[in-house]
Amino acid sequence: MDWIAYIKQDENNALKEVYMTHRDACEMWLRSKYQVSHEDAREIFQSSVIILYDNVMTRKLTQLDSSIKSYIFSIAKNKVRELQRQKSKTIDGDRLKKQSSENGVHEKMVKESRINQVVLALNTMGDPCKSLLQLFYYKKLSMTEIGTLMGYKNADTVKNQKYKCLRRLQKLLHHHKDIEQSIET
Repeated sequence: MDWIAYIKQDENNALKEVYMTHRDACEMWLRSKYQVSHEDAREIFQSSVIILYDNVMTRKLTQLDSSIKSYIFSIAKNKVRELQRQKSKTIDGDRLKKQSSENGVHEKMVKESRINQVVLALNTMGDPCKSLLQLFYYKKLSMTEIGTLMGYKNADTVKNQKYKCLRRLQKLLHHHKDIEQSIET
């Protein structure tokens, strides 16, 4: 299967399939091989899927030379090693440095989790918002170019629509955060 084309063509289903097919195996592998917690394994896997998506959308990844599973596991391996390097740096420092570094790792994981939430929310938005935001943020097209591609009257109309889409995305993210908090309590 050409995963790159599949992700570009139908990213919602492609990412869902990747996620559902490989999540448990990757998390178990990370936990057994690298002795990371369940939460860290989940965060690392989610970050790996986001990196896969970003690499495809930014054209860093144009061809897979291995299976999609191998590619995701490779990203996960690099992420867990990065996490371990961060943790090992804190062991040699005093308590304040350790606490600061762990907060940095936590902040990085929170940031990656937030990126994951944004991508998932963007995928649930549908068009025209999803396409407009991707054209602007991923493909770096101007308002005029987006207007031409999407059939808007002018660049000001695109700016107005982009603003509305961003507000909608913020509401989705806020709703997701509320759900997450209710699950945790």
